[in-house]
Amino acid sequence: MGSTDGGGTVTDGPAPVRFGVVGLGFGRCHAKVLASLEGAELVAVADIDPEAQGIDLPAYAAKMGVRGYRDGVRMLQEESLDAVVVAVPPRAREKLVTVAAERGVAVFLEKPFASDEDHARETSALWRDLPDVPVMVDFCLRHLPAVVRLRELLDGPLGRALVVNADLVLPRDDSPAWIWDTAVGNGVVNENTCHMLDTLCYLMGDPVEVAAAGGSYLGNPLEDGVGAVIRFASGATAVLTGGALGAQALSTPATLSVYSENGQARLTGEDHMFGELTWATADSGEAARESWTLPGRAGISTYALRHFVDALRSRTAPSPGRDAGVLAVRLAMAVRRSLETGASVPLA
Repeated sequence: MGSTDGGGTVTDGPAPVRFGVVGLGFGRCHAKVLASLEGAELVAVADIDPEAQGIDLPAYAAKMGVRGYRDGVRMLQEESLDAVVVAVPPRAREKLVTVAAERGVAVFLEKPFASDEDHARETSALWRDLPDVPVMVDFCLRHLPAVVRLRELLDGPLGRALVVNADLVLPRDDSPAWIWDTAVGNGVVNENTCHMLDTLCYLMGDPVEVAAAGGSYLGNPLEDGVGAVIRFASGATAVLTGGALGAQALSTPATLSVYSENGQARLTGEDHMFGELTWATADSGEAARESWTLPGRAGISTYALRHFVDALRSRTAPSPGRDAGVLAVRLAMAVRRSLETGASVPLA
């Protein structure tokens, strides 16, 4: 069944999803993707202090062909939106997501989901009485074609993952100050390494225990380099390197090696993204190599936003949702506790 275009003309398929974006730091990247994404319509943007982002809000809004606001809540109240990207720090979101939930507006929520475990539970509970309002956390790595393909292989010829090694380390001096504030970002593991924490759970299932070592090697307020061993309910193990000790010239290389029941695979890439997959079963004569063209760092969430739009238009639940956001925070805080105590931390 088609929809109308407002003038009574029947069009094919569901209407475009009308988006607003709040937070024009990294949110500008989301806005740029949405402006050209099929099935989406960017109609408004908001930022409480656009000058701090180097933005002339009226000029930026005019260039994008949208309405600009200095108040995200006002934008939600005045615009007719289907969805909103919330790209502000975790402690600045409550009013925004509350108003969005009350108005039935779907939320695409930037990571980290919350600043700590208590805050994660409080944030998830904002939708408790409105469970049908879609919420998706921007753990964009799991939507990259290379990662989706690896998931298919683990469900197929490679068999389940047994041991995985994963690296995602930010360049040093590449993080805003709020990331190191325990009340806001609560460290680079919670704010950035969470991407790989979610990807490991997507590939390996439910984590049950974490043991970590590392510390603040460059004098940052919180740990800036960690090595973590994560044990999963399946019996599989992941070894993760994370933090902010990288060199800017290497553009945040990302690697993930999987040793599975029936073979092995390796993902490689840069700018946080995986673009190449090499894999083989134990009895393969030679390795298979697959590669994908990636959209560049500014477009890292393209595949995740594509999934979000498709889910909203088909009225299916987008993934990952709130539970994945809570889990990533729990894992990051388990890494912190293990560093502090020198002991493994159960996740029961």
